[in-house]
Order: sequence, then C-alpha cells, then structure tokens
Amino acid sequence: MAGARQQLGNCIGRGQFGAVYRALNLGTGQMVAVKRIGLDGLKEEEISQLMNEVDLVKSLSHPSIVKYEGMARDCNTLSIVLEYAENGSLGQTLKAFGKLNERLVAGYVVKILEGLHYLHGCDVVHCDLKAANILTTKNGNVKLSDFGVSLNLRAMEREMKDVAGTPNWMAPEVIELKGASTKADIWSLGCTVIELLTGRPPYGDIANTMSVMFRIVEDDMPPLPESCSEPLKDFLRQCFHKDPTRRPSAETLCEHEWLKQNWAAHNKEIRPQDSIPFLRRVSADLQKTEAIKYLARIEMPEVERSTPETAPSSPINRQLSNDAISPRDHSFVKTTFSKRESTMQSVRNI
Repeated sequence: MAGARQQLGNCIGRGQFGAVYRALNLGTGQMVAVKRIGLDGLKEEEISQLMNEVDLVKSLSHPSIVKYEGMARDCNTLSIVLEYAENGSLGQTLKAFGKLNERLVAGYVVKILEGLHYLHGCDVVHCDLKAANILTTKNGNVKLSDFGVSLNLRAMEREMKDVAGTPNWMAPEVIELKGASTKADIWSLGCTVIELLTGRPPYGDIANTMSVMFRIVEDDMPPLPESCSEPLKDFLRQCFHKDPTRRPSAETLCEHEWLKQNWAAHNKEIRPQDSIPFLRRVSADLQKTEAIKYLARIEMPEVERSTPETAPSSPINRQLSNDAISPRDHSFVKTTFSKRESTMQSVRNI
C-alpha cells in the first residue's frame, strides 16, 4: 500500500477534491507528492472506476507528464502517489513573479504541446489544462498533472453548477455537454497561454460563473490581449475555433510560426528528447550540418586520425556518442477506460 511507504510532510497545494502533500518514500528516500482525495459523496462504483482509471494512467510515461507512482485507499480517502516537481505549478509562478513574456511562454508551450501530443496519442484527454495543473522542475521542464481521470469530468460538472467554480478554461462544447475530446485540450491551451501572459484566463474579470459560460458559448472567440504579437494572435485564433474539428492537433500546432520565432530561434542546442516533431527536425538538421563540418575536418592521413589528441572537442562529439546508446522499450497504454490495450514501441534514446 502506498500509504504504508510514504511519510507525509507539508501541504503544497489544495484543490476542490483534496490536498497535495510532499512526502518521503521510506523505502528509497525519494521525494514524492501524495494527492489525497476525499471520497465522501461518491458511489462505490464511481470509486472503483476512478481507481481503475488511475491504475491505467499509472502506466503512462513521458518527460512532460507527471508520473503516477501508485495509489492506496482507506475508508474515506484515495491517496495517489505522484512524481514530485520542485517548483510547483505555473499558477504559483504567476502569483510569485507576475505575468510572463512571450518568449518564456513559448518555451513552456512547446513542452506542454509535447505532453499533450503524447497523451492524445494514448487516447487520454487532459480535461483540465490550466496553469495550476502544469508543474515545473528546478530546470524549467514542464510536467502536466491532473489528467485523464473521470474525476476531472465530475469536477467540471460540479463547477458548472457551483457559483464559485471557474470554467474560464473550458471549451464551448464541454460547457454545452457535447463531450470532451482532444480538441477541448487545444482550446484550454489557448486559455492557458492568455493566463500566462496576462496573469488571468479569458473573462477573468467577470465574477459570475454563469456569465462566463454564456460568453464562452456565445462569443466568436475569447478576447485576445492587445499586447500580443501578430503570430501569437494567429496561434490563439487557431486554438479558439468554435468548431472543434477545425482546431489543429498538438503536433500541428508545434509547427506554428510563433513558436519558431520565439523559442526555436533562440535555442540552437535543442535536446531532441525534450522537443516536439518540428524541433526534432530542426535539431537533426543542425546536427547534420555540424556532422558534415566535423567529418570534413577529420579527413586526414590515417596516422593523424589515430592520434587521440588530434580529435577536436565539440558538442557534436557528445551528440554522436549518444547515438551509441541502445534503444529502450516503452510500454504505451491506451486509456479507453473500458479495456487495456498495450503496445510496445522501440525508441532510440537520443
């Protein structure tokens, strides 16, 4: 049981359904986070479904999503053991440092898109994307949290009935109870971008929940910040298509000019394992160019090539040596919430 191995520490966050604590794994010494969810008011079949879904999501593994380590249940509480992210959420970052600039937000968005691309490929919809559910590490890496379980859908239903709720990130089709899809996450991403740039989500100045929901459904799109660059405005317009089928996928969005201008252009040493498909291609092109230059330099007599001291020290050495690492197998679990579908895929560790 998870509870028997974790020593709870200080509370690091509170939500609608419970609290999150920093905890120490007494077996390994690893620092983890434990989310304790109150089960009062939930039917036994709902609790069983929730536990099954969390068990499936636990099998997902990606650098841009929080890893689910395990869970345990006592009388009235479900404890979910999670990977610990040192810097807390982007919501906490906003409170501490204020609104962020476009270049930094673009860097976050690339990593958020990578996490969404992975989740959507595994048939998991996040359902609750916002700054409070995006965690960061001390190195600035992004970890998506609170995704893929029916608890999020129940939270949305309660928020729409609760005047204290905050539906500002919800897609119009979710508010109209037409169902959540991967494209609902794209709408929420657009809202999150505005939140990071301005300090509040769309319609954040409207206190009445019902008024917010009415505006989301009736307006052509949420109002865009006046200070946004034109490429960013185009990025947001694509996220905010009222018709979900017209919204681009996470993979398509990462090709957008706004990201290329504000992130890729300023990050020449791109790490392929942290990058979305178009950035992998940019990285590959850069490596290819450097490799050609490097190989041209070492076209010399055999005697000189065999001398270790003559080999120049450059980043390409590290990149080429990484290619020697053997591939590793990953197990991807498609979460259909009705059956488990496991597939194996060999991924080269770059």
